Amino acid sequence: ADLMIENAIGGVSIPLGVAPNFVINGSHYIVPMAVEEPSVIAAASSIAKLVSENGGFKAKSTENIMTSQVQLLDVDADSACKVIAENRAELIAAANQFCQSSVKRGGGVRDIYPRFILPRIDPSRNPYVVVHIDIDVCEAMGANIVNTVAEGVAPRIADLVGGRPALRILSNLCLKRRSAAAFRLPFDALQWKGVEGETVAERVIEAYHFAEDDPYRAATHNKGVMNGIDSAAIAMGQDWRAIEASCHAAAAMGGSYGSMTKYTMEDGHLVGKLEMPMACGSKGGALTTHPLYKLTHKILGYPDAQKICQILVAVGLAQNFAAIRALAIEGIQKGHMNLHARNICLNAGVPNELVDECREYMTLKKKWDTATAEEFLSSHKSNATA
Repeated sequence: ADLMIENAIGGVSIPLGVAPNFVINGSHYIVPMAVEEPSVIAAASSIAKLVSENGGFKAKSTENIMTSQVQLLDVDADSACKVIAENRAELIAAANQFCQSSVKRGGGVRDIYPRFILPRIDPSRNPYVVVHIDIDVCEAMGANIVNTVAEGVAPRIADLVGGRPALRILSNLCLKRRSAAAFRLPFDALQWKGVEGETVAERVIEAYHFAEDDPYRAATHNKGVMNGIDSAAIAMGQDWRAIEASCHAAAAMGGSYGSMTKYTMEDGHLVGKLEMPMACGSKGGALTTHPLYKLTHKILGYPDAQKICQILVAVGLAQNFAAIRALAIEGIQKGHMNLHARNICLNAGVPNELVDECREYMTLKKKWDTATAEEFLSSHKSNATA
């Protein structure tokens, strides 16, 4: 910890589990997930099994393109945009001097282009220019690479167009680095809790529409997606904070905040899809030195950066589908509280060896609370002394 952060005083342990059954593009994965919340791993595993029995997840990714930004202030925005476009090739060559290691691996700067920005706050301010630099960062997450390029090439851009370089940093909204996963489940396979499969599909669509219609619902709907993505990202040593920022920003790109996932009914099937801008790495940082990350990547068969992203979106889609299916059919608390009962038992002072018995007692009573756990414990003590 002393080598990773400043002023370290210890570490916070999060349970690490695995979600088996994931089949993605024909390959089988046991996905490590680090999470303290009960039911997350169970739900993802259950849906992964269902999907694996019906063709598995189909996933794909774009190239590993990250975007950095150079903000130019005190400049004639129209003229600057024209000059930058005219000098694109020269600027790309100049920018590549600051990412030679990426260039040698087949990556490097792919494009440089200006964006004309109209101020939203205080319309009296002048328009300004943001220069985007698209960089193939190969197997890295890429933040350090693109930040170095932005800072390195900013003076040359300023020489060409005048003005003052202000912020020079990556954008976590990496729209040119996207990954998608999808499943296609026949109605016959969707029958659940005594409800016909077509009805299950219809209710899932209703829940999806609710998330698209209402940002209050969308926030919780998308939290279900990120329950899966974050848990797997943390276990694999990915920058889950950057992934969160990108996914939520993308969910608001249409002008209002909506569902990350998409669901449709097609030819007797429920089709679920999730496509998100996402930056992951298989190299760099602590990935090759931290023993836990080395273990989780080994469990997954040492996937490359694109496959890591595909695994994450598949887990996020599975987790979201599990949540809205439960919400739409039986309500979220029944299954969740049954799994959460372990924590309730321990908080009530139930010994480890009696936790399973206490859970059964609460399930029989249909009450998952501390009072019921204490009631069980009192009853058990009375029976033991009788």
